[in-house]
Amino acid sequence: MAPLPPDSTARFKVFYTNDSAQHTVQVRGTGSPSAFGTLMDAFFTAFAPLWPATTIDEVQFAANGSDIFNAVTTTIDGNVYGSGSGADIGRAEFASFVGRTSGAHRVRIYLFGINAIASNDFRFGAGESTAIDAARAVIVGSSTFFLGIDGLVPVWKTYANAGVNAHWQKALRP
Repeated sequence: MAPLPPDSTARFKVFYTNDSAQHTVQVRGTGSPSAFGTLMDAFFTAFAPLWPATTIDEVQFAANGSDIFNAVTTTIDGNVYGSGSGADIGRAEFASFVGRTSGAHRVRIYLFGINAIASNDFRFGAGESTAIDAARAVIVGSSTFFLGIDGLVPVWKTYANAGVNAHWQKALRP
């Protein structure tokens, strides 16, 4: 199967800061910025127990067929999710939700700064984390956001992977 261009669907980027580092999460979708903000508020609220204090810095949008992202106003701008301060190692730790569309395109949503790596298998299985289960439920419940590159609604795995990102790991080394 030939790869699709990145601009095959409309995309939102959320810039957030935790553990003194800025990260981004990109979500494909067809709804308005307001609807996107409402959905992401539910997603980030569900995920919050795994995050230190995490501030939403900015939300940007690129229309279908465009590689240009522009700032948009949503209901989550400036919101803070999670609490406390994280350890430095948290900058490198992530949780990722994985799915696949009926068009056979894989979808991944990464959230960084979790400070809560799963057990030795680096995976949060169904029922192992109420925060992961709740965040996954928000993703699964959306038919207008968290789409694949082909614009189709994915079937999401029942788990979330966890790990340490090599870029952030190297950045933390003295």
